[in-house]
Amino acid sequence: MIMVFLTLLISYLSASKKSEGWGAMKYPQLILGMLAIFVYVGVEVTIQSNMGALLKTPEFGSIDESHNSRFISLYWGSLMIGRWTGAISVFNLSKSVKKILTVVVPIVAFALVLGVNVARGNDVSDLYYYVICVAILIAGIFYGQEKPVKTLLTLALLAGIAMVIGMLTTGIIATYAFMSGGLFCSIMWPCIFSLAVAGLGKYTSEGSAFLIMMILGGAIIPPFQGALSDKLSIHLSYIVAVVCFAYLAWHTLKTKSVLKAQGIDFDKELAASGH
Repeated sequence: MIMVFLTLLISYLSASKKSEGWGAMKYPQLILGMLAIFVYVGVEVTIQSNMGALLKTPEFGSIDESHNSRFISLYWGSLMIGRWTGAISVFNLSKSVKKILTVVVPIVAFALVLGVNVARGNDVSDLYYYVICVAILIAGIFYGQEKPVKTLLTLALLAGIAMVIGMLTTGIIATYAFMSGGLFCSIMWPCIFSLAVAGLGKYTSEGSAFLIMMILGGAIIPPFQGALSDKLSIHLSYIVAVVCFAYLAWHTLKTKSVLKAQGIDFDKELAASGH
């Protein structure tokens, strides 16, 4: 992880001094986006990867691996809920229909996840109130107005708050908080990606390839959190998720300023186009 960050930092500083020969890497928004993809995939995977160990602790009900499938399934289902909802924007629908679907689709997706668990024989009675988290996601999507900067910042802040709540509480409230990380992560990828390749021109394909490489964060951050839990506790190790979401919030503001200096303002352009 240190090597990745140092390599990108050195590239960022070197390209800033002399851009010739760096190709897509001469664009600071791409470097920032690569770090963001690394962190985003890492935190998305690490929340769930260490959740099994978290649920086994007395504070979280001493739930062993044979009985935690409903929680694990709802975490990954949360990603589906958000992505189905985010996909509505790609269809050429009227604003009123989009608003209705933005409310209906996530509720239907949530019901589908519960239905699959019921069909499998799981008791989902302790998952019903998770609909409150789904409602918060819906509110966040409406507030984001399909604008990459506003949406990414909103979701990063909501996710960070959820992780803090999860660390300060125990039991089902904390479990809900940590699982909701899946909801808020669900549509971060397209926001990060679009901001990272903005203004790259002929280097867009090259930059996209560099961004895809950074999914290796999913293989590095989870074991890092696991190592930290050995020193502290599995509950306290979720400070890693808090830091990751705090970085993503900072990344959003930093990338916005970088793009603005290049004459690019996605959110204003989308507002002007009425998209």
